[in-house]
Amino acid sequence: MEFRLVVEVCRVDLVLEIRFVRTADSDTFIFASENSDTSATLTKLMGKNELSAGFEYMERFLNVGQSPEPSGAYYFDESATDQSVANGGGGSDFASFLVGIGETPGSETANFSKDLFAAEANRYYATFLQDNYHPSQRLSITVGVRWDVFGGRTERFNRLEDFNPTVTNTVSGMSYQGAEVFMNGSNRSPFSTNLGDVAPRLGFAFEPMTNVVISGGAGFYYGPSAEMVASATDDSDGYSSVTNWNATFYNADGNTVYNGTSGCVGAAAGSPAPSVTGIYSLTDPFPNGVVPTISSPSGYGNELGTTLNTVLRNERTPTTYDFNLGFEWQMPHEVVLSMAYVGSRGLFVPFSSIDLNTLSLATIQQYGASLCVNTASPQCQMVNNTWEAIQPSTNANYGSSTVPLWVSLQEYPQFGDGSYGSGNGVNLHGYPGGDSEYSSLQVKVQKRLSHHFTTQSSFTWGKLMTDDSQVPLFFVGNHLGVPQDTKDLQYEHSVSPQDVKYEFVESASYDLPVGKNRAADLGRVGNAILGEWTVNGIVYLSDGNPIASPVVGAPTSYFNQRPNLTCNPAAGAPHSSMTWFNPNCFVIPTSPFLPGNAPAYLDHVRAAGARDLDVSLYKNFKMGNSRKLRFEFSCYNVTNTPQFAQPSVPSIYDVVTQPSVAATFGLITSDVNMPRQFQFGSRFQF
Repeated sequence: MEFRLVVEVCRVDLVLEIRFVRTADSDTFIFASENSDTSATLTKLMGKNELSAGFEYMERFLNVGQSPEPSGAYYFDESATDQSVANGGGGSDFASFLVGIGETPGSETANFSKDLFAAEANRYYATFLQDNYHPSQRLSITVGVRWDVFGGRTERFNRLEDFNPTVTNTVSGMSYQGAEVFMNGSNRSPFSTNLGDVAPRLGFAFEPMTNVVISGGAGFYYGPSAEMVASATDDSDGYSSVTNWNATFYNADGNTVYNGTSGCVGAAAGSPAPSVTGIYSLTDPFPNGVVPTISSPSGYGNELGTTLNTVLRNERTPTTYDFNLGFEWQMPHEVVLSMAYVGSRGLFVPFSSIDLNTLSLATIQQYGASLCVNTASPQCQMVNNTWEAIQPSTNANYGSSTVPLWVSLQEYPQFGDGSYGSGNGVNLHGYPGGDSEYSSLQVKVQKRLSHHFTTQSSFTWGKLMTDDSQVPLFFVGNHLGVPQDTKDLQYEHSVSPQDVKYEFVESASYDLPVGKNRAADLGRVGNAILGEWTVNGIVYLSDGNPIASPVVGAPTSYFNQRPNLTCNPAAGAPHSSMTWFNPNCFVIPTSPFLPGNAPAYLDHVRAAGARDLDVSLYKNFKMGNSRKLRFEFSCYNVTNTPQFAQPSVPSIYDVVTQPSVAATFGLITSDVNMPRQFQFGSRFQF
């Protein structure tokens, strides 16, 4: 049973929705956003110059929060109860639930959270100067410059923080470098303000002959900045917390058992026996407690021994260099042809998140198996736990006098939950470390309205390359291309998951030749019913987005290793819903410490593109001078063509070792568009 109260304010820039639901607390979602924008422009004509100057001021507000499940969220699969992890035989996720054993080791995330309801704001300032110079009737030149200033976000109660990588501190005799700095009344924003975002721009239009115009332009553009209002979980450590359920570990046979018990590989002497009511079972998922919150953090000794979610104070603003050159030709019969090259270069593109404690590939290759990621390895090297005094009970190394070598090699070993791998240490949100390049040929043909008919066709042939597939906004594409080495992005430069190579759009509108003064005049009654109808149509055809390369996914993974690519996976691929492409071209590298040469995304292996036709038919019935009744009949996806979703791409290790998993490689189980739909509507205007 659900009770819902929706309050809508009839204002474009403000939407407030409050839901009261008699289910889990996670269904309560409060969201309020508002933008206040003030701008002014002054223009003066001086001979052949048109001078403009102006400013813009904007305030953004965001209040957002969502309660977690009060008892946590837990996930189960068949791995705990199958016959063998190696072959995947048998097993039941419900049976795993009944005995309280979670997913495979390392799979559990965000099982128990204490969330924050934040009230954030940020300010934006800009000023500009521009000169439109007309030296002749056939030539126009525009020169301008804009200065953008993005004010860092603040929170109503100063519940934000940033990470200072150079500050030093000592706690319980333990000295370290790097700490979180919490905001207060005199230091409200976790960001410093960039005052160097000055953007020059230049454009021109030239008419070399009648009905032909050549135009081009280039300019710098800044933002959107990662300093603007965002999710409260990005930089509010201490005021919220997340505790993972480290539910399982491997036993000597490679199967999963309760973590922390005598059945685990390398279990310490005296470890308790596995039990359905013991530690790390569903009965006792957090034997060391959950990560606490703090009310009034101060100093540099907070959140030690836990995972951080934070930001850097001094960050570059995302920057785009845009440039284009093209021409427009007005041909006979109201036909206009346009063609242009459009390109851009993106710098300081933000990552959704990177972990500063992730070991570089060079470090992994230097120490190899002695890192002790696999504690059962004979090369495993343990070192003194010099951080024991500052580790909370929720840390995986709590109470241990020694820790694996990899702990000591982290950039900031005083932070992290004690688990190996990206996402467990110092997570920076919006880190501007990526770049991109885009080039395209854009062609448009437009038939302006004449003889009751108009149409427009456009075609884009483009390519978007990047080394940042983990952007904060995932509106387009399938973002699964995890970097092999976040500290060296040379292995990541590939086609973007948002790339669409080919796009074609055709739209047309035609007034049917039935009605008064048209080819078929049916008289007063006939025209009133059948006359003056207009039919519209839109055709959209596109290529699909690239598919991410699989990962190796070995039981002991030192980094996000991709396989080697030995051939073109698209060559001879069935491209059916049962097998979109096959794994034969992917080979596990000869060493677990070597990066694979497969790109993050496969340019030649793409998801299904769009094949869409929409048609509508409408008529306006006049009912006096100011009243009008409109009837419209629409059909979407007229051909009822499905657009397949991304295919399944399991890890290559699972494909090689588990035939049942291999059978799912390239399998498509859903689509991303809607089936054929009909819509009938009317509107009365008065």
